[in-house]
Amino acid sequence: MGRLKNKVAIVTGAARGIGRAVMKRYAAEGAIVFAADVVKDELMFEVNLLTQQGFLVTAVPTNLAIEDEVQTLAEQALSQGKVDVLCNVAGLIEEKLLEDTTNEIWNRILNVNLRAPFLLCRAVAPAMKAARSGSIINVSSRAGSEGFATETAYCASKFGLEGLSRALSKELEPFNIAVNTLTPGAPTHTAMSEVTYSEEMRKIWKEPKEIASAFVHLALQTPQGIHDHYVNAWDLSEQLRKEGWEQ
Repeated sequence: MGRLKNKVAIVTGAARGIGRAVMKRYAAEGAIVFAADVVKDELMFEVNLLTQQGFLVTAVPTNLAIEDEVQTLAEQALSQGKVDVLCNVAGLIEEKLLEDTTNEIWNRILNVNLRAPFLLCRAVAPAMKAARSGSIINVSSRAGSEGFATETAYCASKFGLEGLSRALSKELEPFNIAVNTLTPGAPTHTAMSEVTYSEEMRKIWKEPKEIASAFVHLALQTPQGIHDHYVNAWDLSEQLRKEGWEQ
């Protein structure tokens, strides 16, 4: 523990699932965490539990579909003078046939899954450049590398996130900033998978905390390490467990 001591981190989607697991692990590793989610009550509950234990976590209720709220999140974190780690975990899916995918659905999914990460990357990049360090972790999906029926908007958002990340990796590499995308790599128990997974998939899903080590490891990267990669979080976490990271 203590691998992220005094590092400032933004974690979106922090009230539930993978985001919550990452928030908890980052806090346990000593990070100063700014935790964002649209479900305010759940976010406040989780953050209060952590602050009562002495961890440095600030709840920032944020609707990522609203640009001003995304900017407020970035500004609160940047009040520390820097952001060392940006972890875009939050995601939204609605399974619809193409003809049933309204403009409202399309815009909502693209705003949360793609525009918000873009806005946060743009907001924190100048401070990362000035410090000549930082790590950006964008949570992707199999839907960022292959298409799925009834997931038109979701796949478009994740393919877009992959493109955004690949471009940023080239642009930010000269400033010693690592940029990676990450897919869970194994069926994972989240609010989203509770909606989309079959009964068979639910029998084998993993808990989000089981892939949290991958997020810590990626937070520590530079372009000389893991950079411009589409990372399998389960495989990386398993490798880290074998190396004794959890001890």
